[in-house]
Amino acid sequence: MNRVRVSLGVVSGVCAVGLSLVGAPGAGAVAAAAGEPGVGDRDRLTVTVDDGAGHAAMYELECHPAGGTHPDPQAACERLDALGGPVGPAPRGQMCTMIYGGPETATVVGSWAGEEVDARYSRTNGCETARWRDMAPVLPVPAAADGWQGDGPGRDARHILVGQP
Repeated sequence: MNRVRVSLGVVSGVCAVGLSLVGAPGAGAVAAAAGEPGVGDRDRLTVTVDDGAGHAAMYELECHPAGGTHPDPQAACERLDALGGPVGPAPRGQMCTMIYGGPETATVVGSWAGEEVDARYSRTNGCETARWRDMAPVLPVPAAADGWQGDGPGRDARHILVGQP
């Protein structure tokens, strides 16, 4: 077995230099230039939703500060901040109820916290429906011809399937 000896003085010197850079002016600029999110960075996402009945919409969402064409950018950005970004896919092998939540689909693409985002959402089973609901109000469903506005108080997958208000 090969062992490498490092002098404690060398290690402490390296640590001291590293710690002195943390508070150095311009350190944030170096991090931002290296692709790390920093003050002034804007998270930009394109949210596309389709209600499965021929009504689709595309929204631009910008956060920090909130803006864009999204119907409620402030609430959407606050939700994404609370989640730490868009909800990722359900873990492989996860047991999901086979309850169909509806034909809606959505995509979220762009960048969040310096990372590229390319997420797909649907309501094909319990896991996917839970992911969709976690993303509310980021994923607004386009208004359908019959006036349905998506999930809300008192509405669940059962209502969507049988078409009851």
